[in-house]
Amino acid sequence: MRRVAEACGDEAEILALSVARFVAAGYMTGDIACWDAAFNGAEELLGSHEGGQFVAGMVGIVRALRVEREGDWAFMPASCCRLTGHECALVALIGRGRRGAWDEVAQDAAALAGRAAPRLAAAVRAAAGTIDAAAVRLAPSCPRPKILH
Repeated sequence: MRRVAEACGDEAEILALSVARFVAAGYMTGDIACWDAAFNGAEELLGSHEGGQFVAGMVGIVRALRVEREGDWAFMPASCCRLTGHECALVALIGRGRRGAWDEVAQDAAALAGRAAPRLAAAVRAAAGTIDAAAVRLAPSCPRPKILH
């Protein structure tokens, strides 16, 4: 299993994954505390307005996944440092959306859903700007050093 730091391109994608995990857990358990945790974390980092918009965008993505995906979706708890294959695909999909690669978003959304997934592609498109805005707010004051292997 890949690690979050390897799969996510920046802090905004890490937050997006965490929020998606909380939202998915809320759907799975029916416990509103999971969604509250998503809002609390995003609002703490981005403020109440931007945090709320961020969570709303991720709710749209997870809801589209639930509607369009054939079969179950495997996810880890929000605090886990590892990703499932489905989560890796979701992070990659969000990254392509942030780069504006809309043809690839449509293809990858369909691959993740197991069929055509126009709602998922539209949800990624709708959330991309909010995630990019969060990236600017969450960027460290000095860049992370590159690790050479």
